[in-house]
Amino acid sequence: MDDRGRRRWLWWVLAAALAAAVGAGVVLRRPSVGFAPAPFTSDEPRVEGIREAARGANVVLVVIDAARADHVGCYGYPRDTTPNMDRLAGESVRFEGHFCQFPRTKESTASLFASQYSDSHLASGNRHLMDGTFTMAKGLGEAGYRTVLFSSNPNASPGAGIGLDFRETYDQGDVDPLVRSWKELTSPEPLLGLIGDWLRRNGGSRFFAYIHFDPPHQPYIQPEEMTALFAGQEPPDFEAGDFAFPVGDREVLRTCLHPPLPEWINLYDANLRYADWAVGEVERLLREAGVFDKTLFVVTADHGEGFGEHGYLWHERGVYEEMARIPLLMRFPAGAQRGRTVRGLTQAIDLLPTIFDTLVVPYPRDGVQGRSLLPLMAGLTDRAHERVFCRSDGEPPSYLVRRPEWALMLWGNGKWRALYDLAGDPGQRENVIEQHPEVAEEMLAAFRVFAAEQRRPPLDFLDPEVELAPLPEASETELTAEMEKRLRALGYVK
Repeated sequence: MDDRGRRRWLWWVLAAALAAAVGAGVVLRRPSVGFAPAPFTSDEPRVEGIREAARGANVVLVVIDAARADHVGCYGYPRDTTPNMDRLAGESVRFEGHFCQFPRTKESTASLFASQYSDSHLASGNRHLMDGTFTMAKGLGEAGYRTVLFSSNPNASPGAGIGLDFRETYDQGDVDPLVRSWKELTSPEPLLGLIGDWLRRNGGSRFFAYIHFDPPHQPYIQPEEMTALFAGQEPPDFEAGDFAFPVGDREVLRTCLHPPLPEWINLYDANLRYADWAVGEVERLLREAGVFDKTLFVVTADHGEGFGEHGYLWHERGVYEEMARIPLLMRFPAGAQRGRTVRGLTQAIDLLPTIFDTLVVPYPRDGVQGRSLLPLMAGLTDRAHERVFCRSDGEPPSYLVRRPEWALMLWGNGKWRALYDLAGDPGQRENVIEQHPEVAEEMLAAFRVFAAEQRRPPLDFLDPEVELAPLPEASETELTAEMEKRLRALGYVK
């Protein structure tokens, strides 16, 4: 960075700090010892134009649970599952190749909040995010934003040890102690009521709101008129497959209770329509509060969902496209970046640096593993990453190494591997690792580098005899009976 760039960086840091102190009436806190701020990506005019459009904006980040990108209309799905998101896409930046870091809510949300891969944040099972982890809520709170979390999923809440940095948190249990039926707990309406009340009280402040809806997560309960939209139809372009290898959770999956797959997909699509309705309701509430056009409005998912395309049902156990690829829409104020499509590979950990870079809010150089997508949106580059990575649970677990043209799968027994040529085989049907050993070796080498950079390197995916480093200490959650009941019904507790 040249002297001009350094001066500009210092000016932005001071401006952000001053805005935090004046705009929200908060006491400035010194950054923790060792906080080395990451440089903002560029002061090129096209990047500055995006920043200018978002100057002083609120941030609303809406996550719909288990929404796979290829069932969203603006991503090419022929059914009318997402009319609100499709309309928003015409006003937003749509990211075509966006991936989660783990196809399960807790690990994925922790990656989103902390901009870390799951083998670095290590917030899995009962483990919390480790003390001192920098998060969206922490950074934006210190920059003067009023931070609030609304969540229907207990795995995306402070009860699971993530989201602890939000100033306020609300879940379905805050609606009414008598609301305990699954129809009420999984529906968006109670959460929308909380959001509307909060906006009426706080819409005049500058805020960051994280909103997590259950739909389209099973048990797929939605209004009857939405169920009727697709009932009895043949899902478009569906082709059931099988596991690439005889993985151990085949027997587990056989015990899953669900209708025949075509009707299960119809129910999922109806529940996705319900999630899309909720997205539209959030927009309506923001408009009623007079703040929608002053808001950076982001819609995404925590992970996708499998319907047996590769033998996997549900999510969390595989990293094929249907479970790892998710939608991402970013709507900027003032019509900036309206109706743009970005085709380079992006991932959930990129949202924190992108939002902070856009708002000119400092974040640490160390610990944040994502990259700002502003240069990609501004057309200064055609890719933010050469590769993206996603890990799953399972017996054994699996890891995805994804390039634009290739997908390499590694399994946690250190032995099984699969390579897919996405140009000729977008459905990932034919393992061509023996035909393209040079591609597989290059991607394995990239995974070795990636693994070594994680807090707990996942070297067992390369060597079945490796001894993994011990887990560092972290606080743990003790499940209440109510939490266990909700998690069991959502499929997270067996």
